[in-house]
Amino acid sequence: MLRKVQKPIHQVFNDGYLYYGRDVTQRSGVGKRIGEEFVQEGKLAYQLMDGREQDYEMANTMGSSLDLKVKTPYPPSFINVRKSNLKVRINQIEYSVIYVDFDHSRRLLYFYLQEVGAVNEPEI
Repeated sequence: MLRKVQKPIHQVFNDGYLYYGRDVTQRSGVGKRIGEEFVQEGKLAYQLMDGREQDYEMANTMGSSLDLKVKTPYPPSFINVRKSNLKVRINQIEYSVIYVDFDHSRRLLYFYLQEVGAVNEPEI
């Protein structure tokens, strides 16, 4: 008799935390642009994923390169977040979000990320 393999009860997101937000332009008193500052909008636990060939092709057609793919839980507050120009910080490295996908049950988010560079600011 064959033994039935049980599915896990819940997902484990133990690879760390990612901070998502946007870069806001800083201006001087006369309105001159003096730089940009990362403004955090939220924090999510994540699990690293392996990119599939079709993920790399999708990023390539969008004019980007896929450097990292992560899976996170889908918080209810993320429904109201505008996904354009979203930035992610993981371990003092900033990533630009190429695409955000969700599963059919809306329990998981998949972030497709392109590395922008290292961050010199202390971790949030």
